Amino acid sequence: MLKAPLCIKSDFTDYYDNLSSDKGIIYNRMISDVKQRGSALKYLRSLGVKTLEIKQVSNFSYLDGLLVVYTDPKKHNGQGKKLMSYEEAIAHYSNYPASKYLDDNKGITVKVLQIGQRRFNLTFKKEDKSLTEGALIAINEMTPAYNMLIGLPIFSIDYVASGCEMVATDFNEVENLKRLNIDKYISSEDICNEIINSLYTYNKVERN
Repeated sequence: MLKAPLCIKSDFTDYYDNLSSDKGIIYNRMISDVKQRGSALKYLRSLGVKTLEIKQVSNFSYLDGLLVVYTDPKKHNGQGKKLMSYEEAIAHYSNYPASKYLDDNKGITVKVLQIGQRRFNLTFKKEDKSLTEGALIAINEMTPAYNMLIGLPIFSIDYVASGCEMVATDFNEVENLKRLNIDKYISSEDICNEIINSLYTYNKVERN
């Protein structure tokens, strides 16, 4: 049973949307409103999170090796970016944001997903140098805790290994949980209640 009516305003659909009402507590879940990747990573750095360095292609050199060029910085989850040599990037995308391709992580990406106070580690593995997430190979739930610094009902941070440390490569302010197979772990009702409780906890709405 929902603790309160929840009105989901969104520009995409997810598996728990069937419980959305046309009134009640409003949850804005808009992909169109998310930060560009550079701004998103800058925000994480302001919170003390180690992140990938993003700068214009023209500020790299051929010594940097392969580059990830963000052809659409508003897109996330493996979209809106291309892997290419410095020569190709400087010829066609010199003013676009880019980062060095990290090739020492054996194709492993870790997504830390927060849903209310429930937290998950999702591990993906790819077999080539594509920029897709690859196959989901493990989901582990961590100790519940709200993230008072970020204060969003649902979000995720993507990490890859760089040397001996984990580096954040993306901050996803909006997530499609069905795409991540979370429907196998949390019911629609529990998702909505986590959203409601987190909106109260983060002082996004007033308690009656």
